[in-house]
Amino acid sequence: MKISFSIACVVLLAGCSSTSYKAQNLIIEKEVHAMSRNEVIDAVRECETSGLRAAVVYARRRINNVPADIVVDVNCAPRYAVR
Repeated sequence: MKISFSIACVVLLAGCSSTSYKAQNLIIEKEVHAMSRNEVIDAVRECETSGLRAAVVYARRRINNVPADIVVDVNCAPRYAVR
């Protein structure tokens, strides 16, 4: 019983150790443009009129040497089903 358990653990750990990650790129702050307030409002309204919810994507930027959240993108996502 202990041998089969240890074999199962080795197999699980060996499967998790494979590194098949895709390369990720770091987006420099200069390449990310903040959305204006009107653009965000229009995007949220567009999602809500379609019967979807707005999923807002934020980025952090230093403004006057203080980190602040800025809106970068608004995606429409399905609403949660409440049961």
